[in-house]
Amino acid sequence: MTLPMLADFALRLACGLGVLLLITPWREVPLAFYRTHCLVILGLLVLAGLDVSRFALEPRLLGAILSASVLAYLAAVAWGLGLPRVGRPLLAFLVVIGIGVLVAVSRASDPVFWLLNGSGRLASAFLMGSTLTAMLLGHHYLTAPAMTMVPLKRFVLCIGWGLGIRALIGSVGLGVWLNSSTTSAGIADVSPLFLAVRWGMGMAGPALATWMTWKTVEIHSTQSATGILYIAMTLVLFGELTAMALSRGAGIVF
Repeated sequence: MTLPMLADFALRLACGLGVLLLITPWREVPLAFYRTHCLVILGLLVLAGLDVSRFALEPRLLGAILSASVLAYLAAVAWGLGLPRVGRPLLAFLVVIGIGVLVAVSRASDPVFWLLNGSGRLASAFLMGSTLTAMLLGHHYLTAPAMTMVPLKRFVLCIGWGLGIRALIGSVGLGVWLNSSTTSAGIADVSPLFLAVRWGMGMAGPALATWMTWKTVEIHSTQSATGILYIAMTLVLFGELTAMALSRGAGIVF
């Protein structure tokens, strides 16, 4: 099944945000942060649902997205009421649905392609989710300056891990595609410029920004770290959108 590009992007980001919230210690971060995050997830899922509804796709796909949207709304209410023990299970169910959808839409006749596309989508979700979560958390230090730096450090490390995993899967996917006899005739269809942009702005740029963010976090300069994370988020989004465009032409993750 081919998922519309806008819905694909929104689902990845929503799923990634949900995963990062699950690994965030709620005793160290203001509950308002969770509520805001859940509302962002809700908006992304609604956007994905609207995009999917424009195409004649399987009803189960739209049903799964709508179910996740309801869970996101209930989770936002739960966190707004200060009920983390209710909000976390709702988030967990939401993430499970999101992962299931991303894996399902990655299905391919070749198991290798299915594995690479599915793992690539999940790695993309984790990378975008960790970058946006870190950036949004940086803003909370303006209103909660006494908050510990541990969560922000954890998120910056998640960005680093996300970049590493994404680069590894993308490299394997690119190698498999280049050596596949079924796609060898279409290699010229993928622009070398797009590949350079994907790996330069989408990988090398965020890696440098992540290192700079880590250094600023070490000296407790949260405002500077947040500014750098803005740049990192822009580069990550640019790289992932470019990768999605390339993947749709080649049929495998980059």
